Order: sequence, then structure tokens, then C-alpha cells
Amino acid sequence: MITLQSLPYSRDLLKPTLSDETIDFHYDKHHKGYVDKLNKLIHETKYESKDLEEIIKESYVYKEHLVFNNAAQIWNHDFYWKSITKYKEVNLPSDDLLEMINENFTSLDDFYTAFINAGATLFGSGWIWLIQDPDTLKLEIMQSKNADNPLIYNKTTILTIDVWEHAYYIDYKNDRLGYLDKIVKFNLNWDFAKSNITFEQPE
Repeated sequence: MITLQSLPYSRDLLKPTLSDETIDFHYDKHHKGYVDKLNKLIHETKYESKDLEEIIKESYVYKEHLVFNNAAQIWNHDFYWKSITKYKEVNLPSDDLLEMINENFTSLDDFYTAFINAGATLFGSGWIWLIQDPDTLKLEIMQSKNADNPLIYNKTTILTIDVWEHAYYIDYKNDRLGYLDKIVKFNLNWDFAKSNITFEQPE
């Protein structure tokens, strides 16, 4: 059975970027809805005893779309809540992470521009990701449609931002760019990002 991950903070922590109403709607309706539906789908099937990542990878390979979509959306949301944190007027990564961002994107401002643009130009619903290639350790920005995520492409996930309308519509209406500009610049959880990055290949 898959359980609903608890929010890693109180519901008012993300203000003013996201309101309590958005969190209530997003977490209690959408996120919980995926958990409830997946548990019904996998009841008394081969997936019932598997963990979430196993379900995602196997259902993707076998094109079991309903199982995959719900399982992946749970994982994506789990990762999203950890990828964002308290609003900070000055929100900077640690020196070693900033150096890596500068190496891959020229500067932090250029990373912000590219990451926000990835979300703004994604047609329809989906996600934007900061990922790392496990072989080269290069950082990259990835767009994904609907429930797709880096697991199915064997990439290491560093951060994600949800760009489905339910993530921002209550607070921003159709202003996806306004939502992205705020959440990317002031709410990214750089400590969580650092915990997911490999800085050097093991010898």
C-alpha cells in the first residue's frame, strides 16, 4: 500500500508565494487523490507489494498507463514539496553548489531564466526539473509532459516545480509566469538540491 507523504512543513510556510488555500487544494485533493486511486488500481495485483519507484519503472515499460500516471504523479508531488521551502528574499545555494550551477549555466541568474522559461514554454500540463546526468555529472534542465519524470530516463533528480494549473491557479489564475518567477527565485530548497547532487565521481 502506498501512503500519502506528510508535508515537510506547516501549510502557511510558503506564503506569500502560495496560499493556504492552494496547499489545501493541491495536497488534500490532487496529491491525496493520486494516492487513493493508485491503491485501488494495484490492490491484489503484482504491484501491491512493490515500492513507488518500482511501480513507476515497471508500469512505464509495460505501458500500464493508469498505474504509471498515478504512481508517477505521487512521486512527482513528493519531490515537489521537498523542492520548495520558506520564502526568502535572498535565497542562495551554498558556495559549492553555486559553483556547479555557474559551471553548467554560466550564472545563477541565467539558471533562473532558463528554468523559468522551461516552465513558461511547456505546452499543457507537466513539470520542470533540474537533473544530473549520472555519468557526466552535468546539470541539465528538463521539461516533462503530464506525469513523466526523470526516473524513466535514468537521470538523477535534483529539484522540480509543478506546472500543472492546479499548482498555481487559485493564487495566480492563468499567470503561470508570475508563479514561476516567484517560486523559482524565492522558494527553491537549495539544501534539498545539494543533498541530491553528486559533486565528484567515486574513484
